[in-house]
Amino acid sequence: LSAIFDLSPYLRTIAMRDGDFLQSMVVEGLDSALAELMANTGTCDRRAENVDGLKMRLRRSKRQCALLCGVADLGGWWPMEQVCETLALFADAALGACCRFLLRDAHSRGKLQLPDPDNPETGSGLIILGMGKHGALELNYSSDIDIICLFDPDAKAITDFDAALSLFPRMINQLAEIMQQRTGDGYVFRTDLRLRPDPGSTPTAIPVVAASNYYESSGQNWERAAQQKARQVDGDR
Repeated sequence: LSAIFDLSPYLRTIAMRDGDFLQSMVVEGLDSALAELMANTGTCDRRAENVDGLKMRLRRSKRQCALLCGVADLGGWWPMEQVCETLALFADAALGACCRFLLRDAHSRGKLQLPDPDNPETGSGLIILGMGKHGALELNYSSDIDIICLFDPDAKAITDFDAALSLFPRMINQLAEIMQQRTGDGYVFRTDLRLRPDPGSTPTAIPVVAASNYYESSGQNWERAAQQKARQVDGDR
């Protein structure tokens, strides 16, 4: 704690702003604080009344994640690999909360027919792949996240393929905004969507078959090689 208060203005500000979380880390221990953090992040979509509420809750969770990882790292309690993995898994949890919130919203507006609104990813057809450091569980404190978003037109939730072609890109654009917009509470992660197939001429979410055809016919070698670190981070598993 002395290193944080002396040397890190960012973490010092978080520690003073989120004193209750700092206290729980000290009293209950790092593992307990991490479990609480992940549980709270994963339920942000249910507790937020609107998009602004979701943004606020996710940004608070991100601050707490930074503080937790900073204490564990500087104190020598976690090895570097655990710090990086925790940051990546937190990114998964934040993306999951965004996806569930947006899928339920689409369902409530009649744009999708989710088979199980309580578990909105199931049968939604949405696929989100984490790439690079995120996919490989190697995020660091300043990393952005690179994601590729696809959808399966044959999924149960999709009743109109033509409507899905515009619905899912709008959803992903909004997801990126929720994650990276700077508000008075900061931001969650800068979110890069440009690793998708042919980003200059394709929407931010494309059908699986279109992506497959691209990689088979005109994808560059580095694009195919990048799939070695790809990991599904949320969506319809």
